[in-house]
Amino acid sequence: MESFVQSGKWVTDPDIVEGYRHDALGMQGGFEALFRPEDTADIQECLRMISDRGGSVTCQGLRSSLTGASMAPGGVALSLERFNRILDIDRVRRRALVEPGVVLAEFKAAAAAEGLFYPPDPTSAAECTLGGNVATNASGSRSLKYGATIEWVRALQVVDGSGRVITARTAEGGKICAGYGAFYDPARLFVGSEGTLGVVTRIEVALTELPEAFMLVLVFFPDMSRALDFVISAREDPACDPRSLEFLDEGCLEIIRGRAEGLSIPPSARAIVYFEQEYGAEEGYEARLEAWSRLIEQHTPLAGDTRIALTDAQKDHVMKLRHFVPESMNALSIQAVRTGGCKISTDWAVPYRRLPELFACFEEVRARLGSMPVVRFAHIGEGHPHFNFIARDPEEKRTAEEVDLLMARRAVALGGTITGEHGVGKMKREHLALQYPPAVITAMKALKRSFDPKGILAPGNIFPADEGP
Repeated sequence: MESFVQSGKWVTDPDIVEGYRHDALGMQGGFEALFRPEDTADIQECLRMISDRGGSVTCQGLRSSLTGASMAPGGVALSLERFNRILDIDRVRRRALVEPGVVLAEFKAAAAAEGLFYPPDPTSAAECTLGGNVATNASGSRSLKYGATIEWVRALQVVDGSGRVITARTAEGGKICAGYGAFYDPARLFVGSEGTLGVVTRIEVALTELPEAFMLVLVFFPDMSRALDFVISAREDPACDPRSLEFLDEGCLEIIRGRAEGLSIPPSARAIVYFEQEYGAEEGYEARLEAWSRLIEQHTPLAGDTRIALTDAQKDHVMKLRHFVPESMNALSIQAVRTGGCKISTDWAVPYRRLPELFACFEEVRARLGSMPVVRFAHIGEGHPHFNFIARDPEEKRTAEEVDLLMARRAVALGGTITGEHGVGKMKREHLALQYPPAVITAMKALKRSFDPKGILAPGNIFPADEGP
């Protein structure tokens, strides 16, 4: 401990620790100390010490969690900010080895400089890390075509709650039949575990070739129903092969209208569906656009207002507008936390064909939210909408949580999930029993006991802290 204090790795100065006690939503932690390790040996020593003496450790990246996962009422905040190196990008094998503190946007840019592409693209790419992505199995808009983080992880180095270093690697062969099927790819055990099984110290991911080109197309709709019908038709039209298919509702349009310089939004528009379509030299821009144009004209009277972004500047402008929506809602959440509320960010997902039923269910209960600000944006092509409710006081927060629970139950009944990419954290724990039968949850807890026998890691994430490991 003394060496950690002398080196500045272990910090108890309240002013410094305070900087690690808040996340993107304004949720607050009560950490007593901050630990900033520089290598795997530091983490091993720290976890062994806490395991022996008692206490808890909660890992942090850039604290962009939307479920309170990087916060805790006490214990130590373990920041991986110094694990920020891209160790290798192998052009031939299409592999990269990185540390967990690497910012996703910086890694994607480094891969692109080598002509390679790392597809997972959460909206917060400039404010999240690879380690956080692994912790929550982050995805984003392009998971429609390329899948979530779990599909790209090939190996992980992890320090468990006893200080042991574990290397979990994907088998490279095409076949395997060794034990329980759920364990065939051991790296997957740690993806989505939200810091409850160990501290990830190295990540090996697969890469693919950088696509030749893509267009970003914005389509406007006068109502929600036509937008959802368009999405279902696009998913089922073989001539369309989008890598993303996204949605913004009327509330989102109100947020971005004043910032949409050079982008004319029709006054009658109540929703936007936008998509990214890749194209190459053999199958050019015109052929791809022609297939989409037919579909657009069939589904909206605002087809003539369709906008196409082809240059990097045009695409960046659209994506900044998209990012401004959750950014604005997070700012409202930080204000609401001060009066006992917060943003409730839903994360349920359903099979895309069940979207109309899910949206109809929300309309039936929307009145319960009263005057709370509500906006809806979505990875709609995957049936994955984010409904954001700003609860401004404790009573509104309880009401918003009740609506979220009701909708999560409905999503599971429709064949979906309680959380599509943000994870369970502390805010979705009560929803876990909607997704899995008791025997499966018991098995998850047994796995945690195996890797974290004294329950020191991420207390309260996924399972209530008072239930023990």
